[in-house]
Amino acid sequence: MLFYESERSDQHNYLYCQRDHNFNFPAHLHHSFEFLCVQSGTLACTLETEQYEVHPGEALLVLPDQIHSYRTIGESQSVLWVFSTDWVPEFISQLGQREFITPVFRMEAAPLMELLWPGGSRCKQLAGLYLICGAALEQCFLQPRPVPDVDAHLSSKIIDYVQKNYTHTLTLEQMARDLGYNYTYLSAYFNHSLHTGFQGFINQYRISHAAALLQGSSLPITQVAEQCGFGTIRSFNRVFLKEKGMTPSAFRKQNVL
Repeated sequence: MLFYESERSDQHNYLYCQRDHNFNFPAHLHHSFEFLCVQSGTLACTLETEQYEVHPGEALLVLPDQIHSYRTIGESQSVLWVFSTDWVPEFISQLGQREFITPVFRMEAAPLMELLWPGGSRCKQLAGLYLICGAALEQCFLQPRPVPDVDAHLSSKIIDYVQKNYTHTLTLEQMARDLGYNYTYLSAYFNHSLHTGFQGFINQYRISHAAALLQGSSLPITQVAEQCGFGTIRSFNRVFLKEKGMTPSAFRKQNVL
């Protein structure tokens, strides 16, 4: 399930920290930087269309508006920080319209814990964030970032729209009208930037939500289908089988919590 984290996109001076055991998180994006540091085990991060493994003593820096997800391989201990762009204007200036070829670099979490733990002084927080940015610039090669679209935040607008409307009938025509975009442009954007067509994107989102309901609730399958925006149980079964390789009932039996 791909979703947009609005709370990590619209706040000024936003700084968030969490420590995790066996961290897993689905595909998402926001307008902030996201820094992950692995202390033990291995974490796999899918960033746009590439996958990277992060090992102990290594870290990864996600740039604003990059679609990313995490998956623990075996077991892991990690620390994650998310910080808004207004914390590091000098870093943004040096980065320019570029991105990291490989965003994984050597960095230990320990020196950052005191600097960036919640409740610290702003001076320490700035020191910690620029320590991260400086290490990334020093160790990672850069390449030109794809030219942003006319609306650089269209992906987040699309995802936010789908999150709010996926339980209803959705058409590309209606989405284009509601978001104020040309139908042809929006159709091409799905294929080029989200790597799937409109209907495929909607189906993936609905089936991801349906899978969570099948696994975590006792709702009848017909009700799951209805809550996820499918008009008929037949269409739900057909799309679910295509996306998951099994029927909804077989998936529920295999994934009982």
